[in-house]
Amino acid sequence: MNTSYKCPNLGNCSKADAGELVQIPMGAPVRCSECGANMMAVGGKAPGAAGGQNGLLLKIGAALVLLLLAVGLGWFFLGGSGKGSSVDTTTASAPSPATGVVPSAPVTALPPPVTAAAPAVAGTTLLRVHGSNTIGGKLLPALATAYLQQQGYSNVRQVPGAKPEESAITGDKGGKSVQILIHAYGSSTAFADLKAGTADIGMSSRKIRPDEQQQLLPTLGDLSSNAGEHVLALDGIALIVNSANTVRSLSLAQAAEILSGKVTDWAQVGGQAGPITIYARDNKSGTYEFLNDAVLKKAGKTLASSAKRFEDSQQLSSAVASDPAAIGFIGLNYVGNNKVLALSDKDVPARKPTVLTVKTEDYLLARRLYLYTAVQPVNPEVRKFVEFALGTAAQPVITTAGLVNMDITPKAAASSEGCSAGAGVADPRCQSADWRNLTTGAVEIETRFRFRTGSSELDTRASRDVGRIVGVLSQPQYQAKQLLVIGFADASGAKALNCKLSQERADILRRELEPEGLKFSRVVGLCAEAPVASNDALEGREKNRRVEVWVK
Repeated sequence: MNTSYKCPNLGNCSKADAGELVQIPMGAPVRCSECGANMMAVGGKAPGAAGGQNGLLLKIGAALVLLLLAVGLGWFFLGGSGKGSSVDTTTASAPSPATGVVPSAPVTALPPPVTAAAPAVAGTTLLRVHGSNTIGGKLLPALATAYLQQQGYSNVRQVPGAKPEESAITGDKGGKSVQILIHAYGSSTAFADLKAGTADIGMSSRKIRPDEQQQLLPTLGDLSSNAGEHVLALDGIALIVNSANTVRSLSLAQAAEILSGKVTDWAQVGGQAGPITIYARDNKSGTYEFLNDAVLKKAGKTLASSAKRFEDSQQLSSAVASDPAAIGFIGLNYVGNNKVLALSDKDVPARKPTVLTVKTEDYLLARRLYLYTAVQPVNPEVRKFVEFALGTAAQPVITTAGLVNMDITPKAAASSEGCSAGAGVADPRCQSADWRNLTTGAVEIETRFRFRTGSSELDTRASRDVGRIVGVLSQPQYQAKQLLVIGFADASGAKALNCKLSQERADILRRELEPEGLKFSRVVGLCAEAPVASNDALEGREKNRRVEVWVK
């Protein structure tokens, strides 16, 4: 059996930059033929690949024919009246075409696809990108503009669509016009529209849910794999209040009490007396879903029914800025003139979202922003655009859009010596004497290597960061440096087991990097020290299972 691989050595290998897929037989060496880097597995055959792409198209065609026949027969037997018994299919469980197995639990149906009219722009549509407003409002238009310019198009401009959530980025070349259509109606619509075939790329400000992954698996492949899930940028959900508010920080528990409506006066959390007004994103928003999972559900609460809901992030931010009683939650690129609150949790001091704490995902409400694609997309522009968006040229665009990019180049002054300064006291790692001793004089690489849930396999961000770190350390100024690799565990087990697990995680990353010729000063596990999240919840324990890399 062959497995698909691609080279992760972006910026240093033309095969990596082109996103070229290579089929390598099981057991054969998995090194890039051009640069010699370890290849990254991106999954085996895509669904329908037994007969190649033509086979997949034939299956789709056959399915459409059967669907048309079914509709015709239904119309015939019902006398064309359109009347008949109503069947609720929103939670129906059906056998997977790939496995023939019926899911053990009902699968929640995806929302209906967005059917809003496309912008009235003449020309060829290169891509249809649907989903998150956080991504689609500012970042995706900027990336699409830069992409078309890189491809040699002129007169690249943004054209408004029929609704505020729609736009098109257009460009001209050789007497022809092209467009990239963007619909930013919320993260849930990304997966609905991918399923319906009305989108080529899905934008999501949350990770795909298991039920969504299950529904898309038969036609698009495993969207949680390295080939389907692409971490585009990072963001921090900021709790914002009006600039006149005297409150500076909240615990996650206090935030849950406020957002659920149990705490109704600012004096109850140390502010000036006065009622609290809650502003929140709509239910389709990935921002809302992330906040709901990370704050409200964690505390066993739900959003207050009195909350004022917004489909647009900018409108929410503006509303908070004009209301002294307000509190809301928003992505970093929509903070505007509002005050950002520091957040704390059990065993974790209060910290605000910064570029560093979001990039390392050590901020309590840091999140990843994703692009999702078919494992083997039919439209060749999909892979070209994704590789551009994740590549070196796109990182300044991400920063300009107000989000945190994926560049992991070491910064000159990022060591544990900052623990003695005012800025360092909020870093949970400063509580560990071993960590301070190890990292003194070293420079931190601004990422964290984390793992798939319940697995020793690197997750999709970490897999690509292996290629990024190789690229950074191949630069002349770092070639004489050595790496310090530090592993951490959560505190859910016995200390001896946690120490063993933290060392194993550090060793996993060393094995990924060692074949690249990199040198190591130390590879060590620090057990469950320096937690960056509470160990009381699964999400916090997963954040604490991490590996840091330093240059020394």
